[in-house]
Amino acid sequence: MKNKFLVGLLLISTLISMSAYAEEWSRERVLSFDTRKVLGQLQKALAVQDEIPTLEKSRLLGRDQKSAESDLDELIQEAIGLLESDGINQLRSQYQRLEDRIATEKRRLTQLRRERVLAPSDGRSLSINIMPGETLKQWVASTRADYDLLIEATASNIESYEEEKTRTLDEMTAALAAIDVNLTSEQLDTMMSSVTGNDIMSMAVVFSAIKDLTVQLSVLTQESGEDLEHAKRYYGMVVVLHRLTGTMQKQFLTEVNGNYLPKLAEFRVTANDNLKEAQALMAAGANREMMRSNIEANEMTIRVVKLYEKLLNDQKDKVGKALQVTEKEIRVASNTYNTVSLSSAVVGMIREGANTFEQLISLQMPDVRQFQSEHMKEEFRRLTARMSP
Repeated sequence: MKNKFLVGLLLISTLISMSAYAEEWSRERVLSFDTRKVLGQLQKALAVQDEIPTLEKSRLLGRDQKSAESDLDELIQEAIGLLESDGINQLRSQYQRLEDRIATEKRRLTQLRRERVLAPSDGRSLSINIMPGETLKQWVASTRADYDLLIEATASNIESYEEEKTRTLDEMTAALAAIDVNLTSEQLDTMMSSVTGNDIMSMAVVFSAIKDLTVQLSVLTQESGEDLEHAKRYYGMVVVLHRLTGTMQKQFLTEVNGNYLPKLAEFRVTANDNLKEAQALMAAGANREMMRSNIEANEMTIRVVKLYEKLLNDQKDKVGKALQVTEKEIRVASNTYNTVSLSSAVVGMIREGANTFEQLISLQMPDVRQFQSEHMKEEFRRLTARMSP
């Protein structure tokens, strides 16, 4: 009884409660962007886009196309932020906090088990130190019985965090299903443990928001009657939305090609070098058990790096093909915007744009595969942590 009470006390000192999402998810709740604010931002971007052809390509002093393009890119980035889902962003942050805490507790568990081996076996003397300038308490162990208690509490913390993470994934799955992005909790966990998981989810959410916004623009165009000026302005906003889509896709490809794949290549080279060295040391008479363990660890890293590279290359190919569609749509939409003369024709073209945005979501969603073992899953997460900022 006393042991359970102490473990409970240790849990209270360590666990931080997470806010649960009990409400039912709907499309409106997920895509809760401020339409007026987004349209205002798009109108600013359209004004700059219209200005660009009137400027010189480059000039020493004053405004030129380069500076206007920079302003347009900044306005588009701000528009992306306005279209993000606060609800899903909160769940993503909660998932990441839980992942971090699980990793911290696992490291602590490993350290406690290591220290337990060297601790004396008699009695229990678990005490509490108040850290200077801090409100949190530090539990100090000196015997194996003390360490057993801390190990039990830490394992319970991990279990509690894992349960909370499962609930968070279930919430995220429900939220994504509300915008027609259908993944199981296990698939979502795999995707979110990838270095590109947040980017893929952001694109799915923003493209869904763009689709809904485009439908609203078609309604506004229809209600404007024969007012060509209003109709053209609304269609110009659709042109900006196509450009926004391309911006997110290009950013994704730049990160994968310029950052993640090169880092994985470095990890593979290092693991191969370590593997060869361990094999040489074992052949030279070094501790066989230790070297065999090192060999297996490096072989695991190489296998997971190859899996990771395949995953990123598959995602890159999908987004690359979707970008080709987007770039074609940008050219078509820009040409139409410059030549349209009937407001009645604009409604149909805007609705066609909405269909394109919907298709892009399915084009870009990755094929999520399950890990073959927990060891592979852990190594995958470790590599993600090393690649993350």
